[in-house]
Amino acid sequence: MKKPQSLPVEQARKEFADLLDGSQHKGEHTEITRRSKRSGVLVPPDWYDMAVAAIAENKEFRRRQADDGDPS
Repeated sequence: MKKPQSLPVEQARKEFADLLDGSQHKGEHTEITRRSKRSGVLVPPDWYDMAVAAIAENKEFRRRQADDGDPS
């Protein structure tokens, strides 16, 4: 994955529809900054769904380890 473009919130607000199209149809990631600090990231819907599923799987894995008494 290439480095995401980075836009200040004011510019992202003006280009929001285009950013959504880029995310949805081209798989582009965009960092949104406020006062030169990253405050959010626009990611493709499929990428987000996979990340949420991976986090849930990780939590479930750790829960099962704790239930089994496995210290690792």
